[in-house]
Amino acid sequence: MALESSAKPFLVSMIWIYSNTANLSKDDFMPSDQLQITLADTLNYFPILAGRATEDTKGNVTMHLTNEGVFYTEAECPNQTLDYFIPRTFLDEGFDYEHINMSDLDVKVKTDLTGPCMSIQVTRLKCNSVILSISASHCLTDAASMSHFINIWASGKPSQKMPMFDKTFILYPTEQQQRINSLTRPKNCVFNRNINPSSDTPFIEAQSQRVISKVYFFSVDELNNLKKEASKDISKLVDYISTYDALYAHMILVIAAATQTSLTDNIKILLSLNGRSRFVSCCSPAVLNYFGSFPFWLYGEIPSDREPTLSSLAELIHEMYSKQTEHTLREYNAYLMSGDGDTNKNRADGDLINHDFYCSSWRKENLLNANFGNSGFPIYSGPSDHLYPRYFAMMDTYARDESVNIILGLREQDYERMVQQNMLHKYR
Repeated sequence: MALESSAKPFLVSMIWIYSNTANLSKDDFMPSDQLQITLADTLNYFPILAGRATEDTKGNVTMHLTNEGVFYTEAECPNQTLDYFIPRTFLDEGFDYEHINMSDLDVKVKTDLTGPCMSIQVTRLKCNSVILSISASHCLTDAASMSHFINIWASGKPSQKMPMFDKTFILYPTEQQQRINSLTRPKNCVFNRNINPSSDTPFIEAQSQRVISKVYFFSVDELNNLKKEASKDISKLVDYISTYDALYAHMILVIAAATQTSLTDNIKILLSLNGRSRFVSCCSPAVLNYFGSFPFWLYGEIPSDREPTLSSLAELIHEMYSKQTEHTLREYNAYLMSGDGDTNKNRADGDLINHDFYCSSWRKENLLNANFGNSGFPIYSGPSDHLYPRYFAMMDTYARDESVNIILGLREQDYERMVQQNMLHKYR
């Protein structure tokens, strides 16, 4: 589908950290032979991951079920224990991401679609704890698909929720196919088919300054205080403000102050919507198990005629995704192949390096449920590296109590300014 083909320049690269709390030997903690046997079995349920991809002249990606397999690597880090990467005693205070960013914890797949479509690395540390990484093309997976895969692999059992690969539910019915050629850009669609192809894509532009990346922990009480504050001045058109709405709005205000960004300068707010649930009523609950890449990248523009508030930003964020339906999402996908059908023309219209904001939520996807027998649950899951100053991810925490981790990278001078301003945890 056009939505997935448009994601081919990007990767989904994630890590899961498993603490060897029982001090088992390397051969006993997440043993290599067991991991490989169960992986081979699991790939029978996800044949596209073991296949190979090709791309036609219009940028459309086709998967071939060749069963050539994924790239699997085992590595050892004999000089460092788990605390070098993540301080287990201070997980509720956040931690520095520098050692994760600097370490070779994954082998990334190629964005040109040559070679394996998924790469897995198991890194064993001095303490025999394990950092498991998975890298895959974004045109094949998103956070929901990645969670589906790793949880079935970890269980070592036949899938209880069979992955669905049929894409017809997102396509226009045959009698409406002629509409595709005349579609204009849908409201809130990040992709623009009329941008100069020479423009740098904002998602992968190289960094020219040092970026300090950290994970910040937000407790349940802090989030409740934040939601309460954000809900004070919302209009009657909005029935509630979610944790995502309130925390995203708060982070925009924090980052804007730290980076000295004027929020009345035509700033865009970007987000990604997992569209699966929008199709349950018109199709069936089976679409919740659709295995592929299904994030609809949306944007809204902060009004430039007045200074935004926590409530106004939260409301704008909420409205952006809450009004999406199966009809608007079908139109979104159809627009991405409108005109001559060349998906290479779909370019993200935003600047995540210097100007706009993007928050991706990986929450409520069961990413911390992958228990490989004696491994226990992972104490952390997140990106394998993070170096973007205006893109941040919102993730569940090890506490499993609705608390949230935010991973954020800021240029060094902006980070120092944020610390001095002391706004980040003002609702504690």
